[in-house]
Amino acid sequence: MSTVSDREPVANGTTAALVLAMQSFVDAFTRWSRAKADANGPGLSRLRLLHALHCEGPQKMADLAGALGVTPRSVTALVDGLEQDGVVRRAAHPTDRRVTMIELTNLAPDAAELFAAHQASVAGLCSTLTPPEQREYLRLTRMLEERLHADRSAPHEGRLTR
Repeated sequence: MSTVSDREPVANGTTAALVLAMQSFVDAFTRWSRAKADANGPGLSRLRLLHALHCEGPQKMADLAGALGVTPRSVTALVDGLEQDGVVRRAAHPTDRRVTMIELTNLAPDAAELFAAHQASVAGLCSTLTPPEQREYLRLTRMLEERLHADRSAPHEGRLTR
């Protein structure tokens, strides 16, 4: 008998179909969500970085990478682009001269407003579910996320909102 993990045996093809459907949905949702963000603003990656700075204040690149669940190299590219646009700047750490902080400038768009607009545009997808289905989907996704965080072998990503 094959297993999905060392804890749960696969009794039939349902689990395999579920895994494929989940991966297909995640990929399609990511592309769709990125396209919505790109059409309405700075793009999803930039939006997430701006929102992180808005919510948490100036941060080190490594902390931003962790919060966004991306590599430090990706954050560097995002910061370079946003810095070129004048919406973020690199600044000296107040106590550690080896560390560079990333902060918003006064030219930065209202990240909270942009993020809320993006969430509202994406929320339309959920309107295809009834309120009880939405609550059940939320319950199930939270349960799966808890399982991911409990799996010590999986990389743990930061989270911006819940």
